Amino acid sequence: MKLSFMTFACEKWSLEQVIAGAVRHGYHGIEFRTDAQHAHGVEATATPAARREAKARLSDAGISACCIATSLQFATDKSLEEAPARIDLARDLGSPGLRVFCGPLPAGVTGKAAHELVAGRLRKAAERAAAAGVELWLETHDSFSKAADVAATVLLAGHSSVGINYDNMHPYRNGETLDETLKALGDLVRHTHFHDAVGKPEVVLIKPLNHGDLPMDAMFRALGSKGFDGYLSGEWFGTQYGQDSDSSLAAFAYDMRALAERNGRRLG
Repeated sequence: MKLSFMTFACEKWSLEQVIAGAVRHGYHGIEFRTDAQHAHGVEATATPAARREAKARLSDAGISACCIATSLQFATDKSLEEAPARIDLARDLGSPGLRVFCGPLPAGVTGKAAHELVAGRLRKAAERAAAAGVELWLETHDSFSKAADVAATVLLAGHSSVGINYDNMHPYRNGETLDETLKALGDLVRHTHFHDAVGKPEVVLIKPLNHGDLPMDAMFRALGSKGFDGYLSGEWFGTQYGQDSDSSLAAFAYDMRALAERNGRRLG
């Protein structure tokens, strides 16, 4: 397994600063948050020249653009209009996939109907993604916070370019046990957001490792037992992990390496 972070950790940093921070603290990848006006400029509106420069800078530093974290919500028709530009961005940066959401469901749409609605749109967008050599990773988040809902949707989509972005916080805080989550996830996990948090349904609050309620060691071992070898990507906001961007990146990297080592693994 490898280590990455989402750019909410350093949203005011330029692309050069983000890459330098990743190198400085021993990260293997960067998850670029798009659609959020971060200073790095990795956006669907970026020019071809800017994309080539970003890809070259990443390559020179030995850092992967491991995920493009979008705001796409496949419960809405708008997702099919917005997906192509973001798929092309991932392709141009050499990123293997895009993080996408379900988003708020239409009134009265629940259960299997909700799964079918989102799965149908994912299936359509996946054709474009596959042609570009990238994937769509539906996150355990918002309306589909439980792995059972995300997995059901991904399986209904029935496309090899659709997988799961497992955010370990949301299934647990919404009452899905780790065993239930693991059974639902199967072999569909392609990327993760991996962090400690408050384990209550009414609270969405990321915490430093060992300061929240999540069974982090058990979650780490479970991913390893599944043969997952992708990215453990840290996601936090503001001062949730440190007083500034640099100290938070240093602290998360240190904590994650310690977590891996005490469970008999090395990251990288």
